[in-house]
Amino acid sequence: MAKEKDIPRNDDQYKQLASEYIIQGNKQLDAIAINAHKLYDATLYIIRPGFCGKTKNAQTHYSYAQLNSIFKKRCQNRQSMLYHGLGYVQSAQQTIKEVCTIWDAWFKALKAYKVNPHKFTGKPRIPNYPRTSKKHTFYVTNQNAKIKNGYLVIPKLNIKLKLKPGVKKIGRIAFKPLARGKYKVVIPVRQEKEIKYLPDNGIYVGVDPGVDNAFVCTTNANKRPLIINGHGLKSVNQYYNKRIAYLKSKQAEYHQLEFFINTKHGKQPCYYRTQRMNKCDEYRNNKVYQFAHKASKRIVDYALSCGANTIVIGKNKNWKRHSNMGKRNNQNFIGIPHAIMINMIRYKANQYGISVVTTNESYTSQTSFLDHEKPCYDNGNKAREKKGLLPAIRRIKRGLFKSNNGTLINSDVNGALQIIKKAFPNSSFDDGIEGVVLHPVKWSPLI
Repeated sequence: MAKEKDIPRNDDQYKQLASEYIIQGNKQLDAIAINAHKLYDATLYIIRPGFCGKTKNAQTHYSYAQLNSIFKKRCQNRQSMLYHGLGYVQSAQQTIKEVCTIWDAWFKALKAYKVNPHKFTGKPRIPNYPRTSKKHTFYVTNQNAKIKNGYLVIPKLNIKLKLKPGVKKIGRIAFKPLARGKYKVVIPVRQEKEIKYLPDNGIYVGVDPGVDNAFVCTTNANKRPLIINGHGLKSVNQYYNKRIAYLKSKQAEYHQLEFFINTKHGKQPCYYRTQRMNKCDEYRNNKVYQFAHKASKRIVDYALSCGANTIVIGKNKNWKRHSNMGKRNNQNFIGIPHAIMINMIRYKANQYGISVVTTNESYTSQTSFLDHEKPCYDNGNKAREKKGLLPAIRRIKRGLFKSNNGTLINSDVNGALQIIKKAFPNSSFDDGIEGVVLHPVKWSPLI
């Protein structure tokens, strides 16, 4: 078993989680969301001229206090009533703070880019006006929202929402506009007790993300591997991409919601998103999040059944950006939000004290677990070809790997086991595990 100090275990604490609710909008919520969009644009309009265009560097960066004072005076002078157009003054202040947070993040990214541009894929772009919708997310603070008898009550918005049991303390509530006049209410819930991570017990669960097999889970204990079927999610993404491509072609044909922007090559047409596109976005996002929640819960349950205190997930830096698997495979791979799912696994495992770590998964699919090979370049396909070892590529099919002695094993199961060995080289495997890993169990979540 690896030494405790050599194990890259995380100790992140999720002090605040969030629960989401879908509600039907009304004229009052729509008016507030539209005013939030106008206030967001108006705040950007004050800041942007000082850093772009002909008046570049003519004005220093505004602080939140200055911006808040500007809109407050405009409201008092009856020049603009946006400061009181979001129901509560605190809601308007939160929108102004949102813009300030974005600008502060841009300044920090720009400063880091000047020091070391190689850490970035390009120069950070200046924040721009949102053009996707006429509505914008608005916020209600816990000063204006109360919990009474298990209900969330916001008097000025006429909202009374039933909460899940046990919710006592909440944070800033977000109202995110959706298609068909609906809103997603995101309520941050503060955790009262701190959860301590369990100590390392030498039992690990390796997770290999993919496409057809969304996640493949293995363990160094005497348990059969678990394959989470990703064909359902892949089908949803394929339908979404096909439908959006059709709607965009019709939009360009009939010039719907068209506007022009000036570029180096002249004026170029751009388009706002239509209601049908927003409906497709909502359909796809609901399916993806439903799959993500079910898959992450199943992975944590698998770790609990194995008695593992550590989950190891394979993840490469910029693997989506540098993916080169062909047009169709790239579209399928990039359309699955693995980072969101990994974060879900992490915070759900945290509730049970299970540590989740990520590791680079290079050479885990090219090397053989059954032959006790180390997942490194010396045992990869190119190294085997240089050494004259045949066959150089032992992955005979998309989902099948052949070991040196001719034993066939699922290629993703082999990769997940090698992920464990890469993160914890000294981890021990029970006797007879080779026979167990040859018979994985496949699970298909309903979405």
